[in-house]
Amino acid sequence: MSAEPTTRSYHHGNLRNELLDTAEAQLADTGMEELSLRALARAIGVSQTAPYRHFKDKNELLAALATRGYRKLLEDLEAAAQTAGDDPDAEMKAFAHAYVGYAMQHPDLFKLMFGPTLQPQANYPELYQASRDTYELVRAIMRSGIDKGIFRDEDDHYMANAGWSGIHGLATLKVDMPQLFERHVDLTRQIDLEVRIFLAGIHAE
Repeated sequence: MSAEPTTRSYHHGNLRNELLDTAEAQLADTGMEELSLRALARAIGVSQTAPYRHFKDKNELLAALATRGYRKLLEDLEAAAQTAGDDPDAEMKAFAHAYVGYAMQHPDLFKLMFGPTLQPQANYPELYQASRDTYELVRAIMRSGIDKGIFRDEDDHYMANAGWSGIHGLATLKVDMPQLFERHVDLTRQIDLEVRIFLAGIHAE
């Protein structure tokens, strides 16, 4: 008679983190469609019902995964901005390189964070807040430039949207069309040009 498969015991918080770590790895390996709470349970070695103590369904798991992605992105962006000192122009350049770099390192997670699966984000309060925190970093750079008289005195919400959308578009191109940058476009040069053109458009006359 075959032995019953063994299951592992986890502290409450440890299992949640293990589920998210494993989900992120599987997202990169097999894609979002193959992810399931039961598959994660098998991979980790816990009972089939254990993941449901932390996530009521797959979308709640994905929302937690995307939230973690936003928080890591924000850490990277804040670290990059700090290296630029108190210079809004340099901060935007550092922000752009860190943003595209994050998308390159975590392409599947990046797609989940900004894709349609978890829209509207307002349905997931922690995800929504993590997204807003990232946006507010861009807005803070815009506000700093305005206050210093470097940038035009425009609505900083719209300026942040303009800055973010250009950089996000470039990051999305890199993730979805990597071949474009393998032969025809130097990515570093493209990022620098993107930032220079944007900054030239918002600089005070």
